[in-house]
Amino acid sequence: MRRLAANWPAYLQIVSLNAQVVFAYRTGVAIELTAMLLKIFLLKVVWTAVYAGRGVVDDVALREVITFTTLANLQFYLLFSNATSYLYSRIREGLIALDLARPVPFLGQLMAHQVGGTAAFGPYVLLAAPFAFLVGGIQPPASLAAGGLYLVSLLLAYLVTTMIGILVGLLAFWTLEIWGIHSIVNFVSQFFSGALVPLWFFPPVMRDIANWLPFQAQAFLPLSIFLGRIEGWAVAEALAVQLLWVAVLGAFVVLVWRRAMRRVVVQGG
Repeated sequence: MRRLAANWPAYLQIVSLNAQVVFAYRTGVAIELTAMLLKIFLLKVVWTAVYAGRGVVDDVALREVITFTTLANLQFYLLFSNATSYLYSRIREGLIALDLARPVPFLGQLMAHQVGGTAAFGPYVLLAAPFAFLVGGIQPPASLAAGGLYLVSLLLAYLVTTMIGILVGLLAFWTLEIWGIHSIVNFVSQFFSGALVPLWFFPPVMRDIANWLPFQAQAFLPLSIFLGRIEGWAVAEALAVQLLWVAVLGAFVVLVWRRAMRRVVVQGG
């Protein structure tokens, strides 16, 4: 705790600098938001066609599905881990040596970069939310308690997403090219988190696979709490699953990082 307190000013500076970097590329962010809104609209069109005028399918209302996919995609944009691209560029350009020479632990630097990026993306997501409501659809949480628990679950989803992003970025110590892997992980995470098709509609085998993967902790569990699909003690179980994945992925991050430090291979540095 003392070390964290001593490094706190440095972490805050990294958060501030990374937020400024994001703001410097406002046009790119606007294009990404437009693409996200288009995706939300297309998902609404597809699911409306699937329901074919029926209000409920398999005990799931159309408005719940549209709310789920709309919020899931807003979440993915807000929780996006920029640690992957940051690690890739620092290793590729040989600048990782400078990061390691700093007195602040590098994993702490990564977390600060992530928080800075999220702080910068937050206002854009708030700006996009009304448009997402128009092109998609968002209903309020099932209850005030569900809304509060959703925020807790969203924080845990943020940590899970960040850990996965760091793990993918750390692969650059071995491969130097990670964008193919990153694209695969990004698709798999969106699919098994339910951002494209809510897990309620998965066949039993696919649902069992999803239950053994960390991706449901990114969107399906938080949004199921939001919609009231998970209630009572089941909420505690869902939060426990998310906490477990935070711990497991965090342990993997530390393990892979320690192995990476045994071979710092930089290109161009």
